[in-house]
Amino acid sequence: MPALRLSPSSSITLGLVLLVLVLYAFLDVVVGVVPNEERVLKEVRDQVSSNLALELGALLRVGDTTTLRQVMRDIQQHDDEIISIGIRDSKGKLIAQSGMHWKLWKPPPDDRSTLDHVQVPLYDRDNKPWVRVEVNFRPHHGGSMLELVQRPSVAMPVGLLLGGSFVFYFYLRRVLQHLDPSKVIPGRVSTALDTLTEGVIIFDPRGRIMLVNESIRTLHPEAESIRVGQKSEQLGWLCADYRKSGELPPWQRVLRNRKKITGERMIIPQGDGKLKKFIVNASPIHDGDQKVRGCLVTFQDVTRQEAIMAKLRESQQRIATQNIALQRLANYDQLTQLLNRRAFYERGEAMFARHRQSRRPLAFIMCDIDHFKSVNDNYGHPVGDEAIRAVTSLLRENVRKEDLIGRYGGEEFCILVPDLTTAEVARFAERLRATIEQKAGPAITSVPGLKITSSFGVSILTSEIETLDEFIECGDRALYLSKKNGRNVVSFYQPEEKAAAPA
Repeated sequence: MPALRLSPSSSITLGLVLLVLVLYAFLDVVVGVVPNEERVLKEVRDQVSSNLALELGALLRVGDTTTLRQVMRDIQQHDDEIISIGIRDSKGKLIAQSGMHWKLWKPPPDDRSTLDHVQVPLYDRDNKPWVRVEVNFRPHHGGSMLELVQRPSVAMPVGLLLGGSFVFYFYLRRVLQHLDPSKVIPGRVSTALDTLTEGVIIFDPRGRIMLVNESIRTLHPEAESIRVGQKSEQLGWLCADYRKSGELPPWQRVLRNRKKITGERMIIPQGDGKLKKFIVNASPIHDGDQKVRGCLVTFQDVTRQEAIMAKLRESQQRIATQNIALQRLANYDQLTQLLNRRAFYERGEAMFARHRQSRRPLAFIMCDIDHFKSVNDNYGHPVGDEAIRAVTSLLRENVRKEDLIGRYGGEEFCILVPDLTTAEVARFAERLRATIEQKAGPAITSVPGLKITSSFGVSILTSEIETLDEFIECGDRALYLSKKNGRNVVSFYQPEEKAAAPA
């Protein structure tokens, strides 16, 4: 059988009534608090009438006349001692009644209450007569069996029990509402909160838990044992992350600073080595006077979302790495790691356009390894690849940072050289040629004594050259002249179509 659970106001009311009854019984035994039955009965009736008047007056003040009449009828019908109840205004007009009060009520002499007719005046805020509650009790007759039950020693405890419970309950329900979460938070609100996927906790100004929704039970295995009235400090699992950092939890900061906190990240260890991650929002709860009466805290579980985001970031990183690799594959020659022909054209077009528009100096150098086919035929393609890599290494070491170099195809290389005079370009090309002649062959250790040379063709940008293709074609013609003049030389393109002399 489930245990009976009383609300805080009901529990306090029950305790107060029991204490009053115990005190009454003690005083009656010790000092005899019931010296006269009629006086006691009158006191009881006066007390009941006063309690009733307080309750009816409270209902009348709030203008709840429907509940007022219903309460009067219920009391009159359920209390055998009360025949009728009436409420009369200051002018003597009966404004509410039950049990034919208009007919049964007999005004007491001297306008003072009697044993059977009790009237209780109520006053307004200016301490002026407002209304009068009139209670018509069943006539008291001594000596009968019924009188035994109606004696003050019996009636008064019963009156205290009933009247005290009634008055105490409604009074405490209003005054001590903040102690009863079920009354502070209406049931429909609590039900609505249970539908949220976010965990919700409402704290009172002292940091005690006033309400939790069902989703809060998923925060931690121990969350099932959360009880209303607990302080957050008693929930070690909830505050573990903040105890490590020495920082106050967000709800305590909100209650202290009266400012809301949004988007705060929080980690709750689960006890099995796993961690749950939450986004915490905390907002103060204000009353009509803008006083903070509590704090509403929500916990959004983002563990799964963060795991997904971590995987997404990892995938994006892999894709970015793969894109870089693909971009390098698309733009760079695999053997030499120089720009391939397509990428050289793409970047060379921009450089060519800038220098042609600004009329700044620009030179194009085409380099070709001499007799490369014989190297492949005599020593094999691996040695040919070594020769290409050796020449590439020497070219890369000797070009400037601002120069653009690429592999044009096979054993041919091309270089765009900006901002050098014709004489400087000639010296630069000759230095490249001499370096290859001196160092390329010795770099191939697998074939001792191998001699490797290169021929160079150079074209200088002039106003007659309108496209990069024309510029490269001029350099290619100059390279042809170098091969025609015996190879291992540098030749410049001459627009007059005359044979270019070796540099």
